[in-house]
Amino acid sequence: MDINQFFDYSYVNRYIEEKIEDKFNILEEIESSTNNANEKKVYELSVHELYQNTMKYLVNVIDDISDFLSINHNNLSNHEYRNKIYGIFFNSDRILYTGIILIFISFIIYFLDNSNV
Repeated sequence: MDINQFFDYSYVNRYIEEKIEDKFNILEEIESSTNNANEKKVYELSVHELYQNTMKYLVNVIDDISDFLSINHNNLSNHEYRNKIYGIFFNSDRILYTGIILIFISFIIYFLDNSNV
């Protein structure tokens, strides 16, 4: 007797497809829930969320800059080098937090300048 007679491959294939589809559905739900959480508008964010996201932004920028500077960039022109540095700061999901940091730095400079008068 052949083992194929005792073992139905169509059942196994169907079972594997169902399990894989279940896993993909779970991953899709998780991804959609995280995307919905990240898709808040600026005016929907609380001050605490802005603070947390800004701190995460600072850590990520420092990591990206350290990774960027650890690589030898002798073959890049000055223009390409500047564009890569600007790309780190002005990435599409980092523009808001770059603005917050620049405003914070401008306040510090303003108060330091006025205190020296």
